[in-house]
Amino acid sequence: MTTSEPNLYEYNDFRKYLADFQKHHYAKDKRYSKSSLSKLLGLPNTRSYFGDIIKGKKVSPLFIDRFIQVLKLKKDEAQFFRVLVMFNQAENSDERELYFNQIISQNRTPKRVLEKNIYIYYKNWYNGVIRALLHIHDFKDDYTGFAKKVFPPISAKQARESIVLLKRLGLIAKDGNGFFKPTERSIATPDRVRDELIKHYQLSCLEMAKNALLKNRSIPQSISTNVISISYEGLKRLEKKIDQFRAEVRSLVHKDTQPAEQVFQLDIMLFPNSR
Repeated sequence: MTTSEPNLYEYNDFRKYLADFQKHHYAKDKRYSKSSLSKLLGLPNTRSYFGDIIKGKKVSPLFIDRFIQVLKLKKDEAQFFRVLVMFNQAENSDERELYFNQIISQNRTPKRVLEKNIYIYYKNWYNGVIRALLHIHDFKDDYTGFAKKVFPPISAKQARESIVLLKRLGLIAKDGNGFFKPTERSIATPDRVRDELIKHYQLSCLEMAKNALLKNRSIPQSISTNVISISYEGLKRLEKKIDQFRAEVRSLVHKDTQPAEQVFQLDIMLFPNSR
């Protein structure tokens, strides 16, 4: 339960914001129950609407406006909330990209500078690739040559902007020889920015995985697909095994004493194919 008023700008999922808003106010005033909020939204005969929204029910444009009124959001907050809802409910990658850019441009509060930079870092898939490449290659200022090392190809301008961003975030710095190198072997995002933010990043990664499958290249590839049926108990064991494997991968990379020679992308997916 949140102990202070939830800050809308700290959320990238409007449903989590609504849930924390309700919990925070209900702890002080029992009139902020989910059923009461449903009535405030203009649905006196529908007690579960607010709870259904938190669980995943889609919000129509009409009710976005009603939520703004009930939440008593200021003008800038209302606009951010509106875009956040559209981003969370986007049905294709083009819509997500449109609203994602708007989220970045509207997130202006000083206390959100770090998180805003995290958004920018994960906006472009090649930021992570470039950071990993700097483990392998010495780089000073040949952006054209360095951009050619990235696959799929990027422009020299994109490489330059990425290097500038990584430097500003403190993720790279010059070593004793004047070459840019990563400051950490591995990084992670704060928990509260993982869900929707990482989903956006993962969509880009999956697009690259599709291209890797379609294009017959000579580089090493290991791509496999398994469709399985399993019990919920077995599913829990499988998820635990996946988490364990991911931990082992991080450990293997961290303890690799040989010089890195190439950058790879490892995708692990487990999702339902039936209801």
